[in-house]
Amino acid sequence: MSLESFFHEVISPQRPLRLVPVYGLLRLVAVFYGLGQRVRAGFYRQGIFKTRRLNCRVISIGNLTLGGTGKTPMVMMLADTLRRKGFKPAILSRGYGGQSGEFVNVVNDGQQTLLSPEMVGDEPVMMAQRLKDIPVLTGRIRYETGKYAIEQFGVDVLILDDGYQHLPLHRDLNILLCDATRPFGNGVVFPAGELREPLSAMDRADVICLTRCREDSQTDRIDGCNRKQVPVVQTGLRVQSVIELSSGKETGIEIVQHQPAAAFCGIAHHLDFFRTLEQVPVQIVNQNHFPDHHDYSTDDLKTIENRAKQAGAKLIVTTEKDAVKLKGHAFGLPVYAVRIALEILEGQEEWDRLLLLPGGGSG
Repeated sequence: MSLESFFHEVISPQRPLRLVPVYGLLRLVAVFYGLGQRVRAGFYRQGIFKTRRLNCRVISIGNLTLGGTGKTPMVMMLADTLRRKGFKPAILSRGYGGQSGEFVNVVNDGQQTLLSPEMVGDEPVMMAQRLKDIPVLTGRIRYETGKYAIEQFGVDVLILDDGYQHLPLHRDLNILLCDATRPFGNGVVFPAGELREPLSAMDRADVICLTRCREDSQTDRIDGCNRKQVPVVQTGLRVQSVIELSSGKETGIEIVQHQPAAAFCGIAHHLDFFRTLEQVPVQIVNQNHFPDHHDYSTDDLKTIENRAKQAGAKLIVTTEKDAVKLKGHAFGLPVYAVRIALEILEGQEEWDRLLLLPGGGSG
């Protein structure tokens, strides 16, 4: 059992009796962790810890829970929207999983992708390949990467990927993402739960975006915690196209529709990907999932392909995020990366107002 699986087993309400003492210990630690997060946020709010400003508009996208809430599709949609409206955006990411020790890493200079997933992480490279003419940078100190982007690329809007907890940098618009089906995880602060911060941190948001909205969405839980009554926007994911791995060619989803396929991914919520494939629809005959940001070995990929063939699959489908780590591997079956797009389902007018007006947001 992986550490991630063990963690979810411990925090689950259906945890085995033998894990109750472990959970009790984690709840005690969570009290002090949550207190520490409140104190930290309070120090920034009171000016004891300094927040620095950059000489352009800064928009932050992040969440309160561990794991995926659709940040990357939101970042790409936001960057593309700003570009089409005449702005010059750049994306600042932490570069989770990357091995580079450089202070500032230019993943994309607005013309080409320069660095590999091994150096800067899979998500920045995926965004760089999708948004070819938008600079993407990584670095632990967002102020420095932002300053570099302004000086070198002349950008006028900076998008902080996973920036909700990055309080040292002032932001002009704070976008909080919540998974509509499980907006607060199990409702407990880490390490006894999936919350990065106590729910009081929602007060920093200028707009709340519900992601993965569907019929079982828990919008009432958001309403009860939205003490500032900021706008709530509902969003969903749709399959936009597929990309053939061997050629890099983007094509319509009809090429994989109704085909027997094997699916694999290494993302935070693998079931969401498999559920998304139902939109196509693809006939899934075999599924494989790995931990988030998984670094695929040759043996992993051989196993995936062997299982696919044994199950009678005619092709293999994976996520666009996983596909950036598969370059150079020769498959015996066609492999397609599924390109996902985020769309506003409810609240478009309010979203446009906040996004496109320089004064939108409370800072």
